Amino acid sequence: MAIFHLDFKIVKRSEGRSSVAKAAYHARTRITDERTGDTYDYSRRTDLYGHFILAPVNAPENIVKDSTALWNEVERVERQNNGQTSRYFDVAIPAELTNDDKKKLVLEYCQKNFVEKGMIADIAFHDLDSDNPHAHVMLTLKTIGPEGFGKKERSWNDRKMSVLWRESWSAMANSYLAAAGSSERIDHRSLQAQHEEALEKAAVALDNEEKALWLAKATETNRPAMKRIHSAKWRSKAAQEQRATEQAVRDAAKQEAVEVYKTFSELDLEIVVDVRSFTITHLAESEEIVLPKTHPGSSTDENQRPVLVAPAPHTRMRGVKSYRNKTKVSKVVAGKKPSVSISDSGTNTILKTSSSQKPNRASRSAPERVKRTQAIPRQDNIFKRFTTLIIDFFKQKFVWAKTDKTKVDIISEEHDKRIAENYVFDEVLGRHISRTEYEKKAKFNQDDYKPTPDEINRFPSRQNNEHHNANRDMGLNPSIHENKKNNSPQLRPSSYRVNK
Repeated sequence: MAIFHLDFKIVKRSEGRSSVAKAAYHARTRITDERTGDTYDYSRRTDLYGHFILAPVNAPENIVKDSTALWNEVERVERQNNGQTSRYFDVAIPAELTNDDKKKLVLEYCQKNFVEKGMIADIAFHDLDSDNPHAHVMLTLKTIGPEGFGKKERSWNDRKMSVLWRESWSAMANSYLAAAGSSERIDHRSLQAQHEEALEKAAVALDNEEKALWLAKATETNRPAMKRIHSAKWRSKAAQEQRATEQAVRDAAKQEAVEVYKTFSELDLEIVVDVRSFTITHLAESEEIVLPKTHPGSSTDENQRPVLVAPAPHTRMRGVKSYRNKTKVSKVVAGKKPSVSISDSGTNTILKTSSSQKPNRASRSAPERVKRTQAIPRQDNIFKRFTTLIIDFFKQKFVWAKTDKTKVDIISEEHDKRIAENYVFDEVLGRHISRTEYEKKAKFNQDDYKPTPDEINRFPSRQNNEHHNANRDMGLNPSIHENKKNNSPQLRPSSYRVNK
């Protein structure tokens, strides 16, 4: 059975691995690592079915002649102790193909996706005649030229590239399976992604065949994925039981998918299918409701086809109790209700309004409400104008004052504009001050500030040193003299002399 398995990994020196050891295992040969001196020998294995090296046309022949020369050169040019030396993957080949087609498929895939981009591919085929045919491929990480290896190509490490490589393998393998006449197909996506896509395709399918195929696909992929078992644990009893259980679940899903395909491919087109719960509901027969325009006393009712209508008994009208006072009986009687009648042909349903003049028996349900007329007070022109003014005032001031965003308060805008022009917030004082005072402070605090002549006059400097010394030379022991006019003592300096 064709299955999808393609996993990319990197040979890292930091993990203690060597590309020479990996190449010796794949090629089932004996190789000595010239960098470390270790020898790896896997020549006793007998499951090798072919070994190929694909390289670009500009690669030197001495490097690509065999695996020993290739991977020893790769290990030599890698200078870092924890560097990466190669990329490798193992791919499951569809068992439905012949051995030649298996090899041709892998070689074409490697040439198209890797070698044409500048990589060297070392390919080894294992177990082509068994139920698990697969191939091991090793890829170089550096560009190759006539002089040898160059720098590493970082774009090859992009995760998007691995997705494209996986998709390319599924497409090429499916083309080989179709050419071989096999109905098996593989998909690089997860089972959950395939299940969701199948449900979406089934919902928009146009015919039963397409819908049945997508529903069968959704049923087959509605199961958990099979877990990979390492080759070292493959022979254990637990691994065999685990794989047997997973295969039983897969086989049951396949059998259920076959039954779903048979069921839905034989169904009529006039059905409604819920693709998520797989429930079937038949469409109801189409019905037509005709509402003829009839008027009391017209002759249109007589020309209609005969209908089966249960005659209404002639009974006395009965009043209906009032809701407000149950002891009283209201004079309002339930109105006439349309009666539904079925025509003799059985194809159309006619909704006919009864034109009988005699009232039918009153219904026991709630009576129909009578629409009362609203009393309109008498208003003259003056009262109307006054009422309109009062309502507009309340609308503007109270009701719609906060919710009306379109109306602009002109007074508030002028006030805010005047405040913004004349006042500035002072961060030091923590309050608003006038703009003139704020500008004066800002100007005074500048380093290159020079006072104006007006400011010099208003703020005089200190006295001169000569005048200050003169005042200091004066005696500090004043004499007291009496003023003859007011008889009050006065202070005089000691050097002051009075001429009598």
